Amino acid sequence: MIQLTLWLATFSTFAAGAMYYKRPESKKSQLLGAASIAAHVYALSILFLHKDGFDFLLIGMLIALIGNTLLWFSNRNKDLSLLLCVAYPLAALVIALNALQPWHLQAFHIHSLGTSAHILIAAVAYSLFTAACGVGILLALQEYQLKHHKLRQLLRVPPLQVLERLMFEFIWTAFILLTITIITGFYFIDDIFAQKLVHKTFFTIASWLVFLGLLVGRHWAGWRGQLSVKLTISGFILLMLGYFGSSIVLQFILTK
Repeated sequence: MIQLTLWLATFSTFAAGAMYYKRPESKKSQLLGAASIAAHVYALSILFLHKDGFDFLLIGMLIALIGNTLLWFSNRNKDLSLLLCVAYPLAALVIALNALQPWHLQAFHIHSLGTSAHILIAAVAYSLFTAACGVGILLALQEYQLKHHKLRQLLRVPPLQVLERLMFEFIWTAFILLTITIITGFYFIDDIFAQKLVHKTFFTIASWLVFLGLLVGRHWAGWRGQLSVKLTISGFILLMLGYFGSSIVLQFILTK
């Protein structure tokens, strides 16, 4: 039953991404996108109930779900179909990995409501930063084409000002949540600087500093365009190294 649910979610999510690519403005694309999110939610719920704790693939599935949901809602009044036709297949890949379980993963057991809240807030923050990074890439591509006068090849995306505003809306919300994540991590996790977590702590704080610098520079110096996109991508890479990098170290290196 669990496997069937996961594979149905995989195929529906991939189909939604293909629909956004072929018929980006169709209402059927939005409906299929919503249906795939519902299947994703159900599959994640079933999987969570049958797992003894979190592993990084399960959390990756949660991050993908939140990210797709955010982009789906944003797409209702802004054309982000180009981003969705990439995000949905990537989410389908994460769901498929949860179905296949190609590695024997160590589960992280949750002993308190506070730790569970810490993980959930972190997942939402990571999803928002992922969405911001995707929007930033669209922004950079569109700006590059405009500067090089490739008007015939312009991507079908919202105007630069709309993309930039959306990117910083995602970043501001994610930055607040990341700050809460760091604070709750210090409060609820006793060994946050232990060997098994020091990678995650270092890269997470480094990412927080990059985004702090970006937001301060945006407010006081008006940073925008390519500079803001480069800092967004840099902060995102540090954040992903903090989570997935530390998870790989824990799962595949320190356990050997």
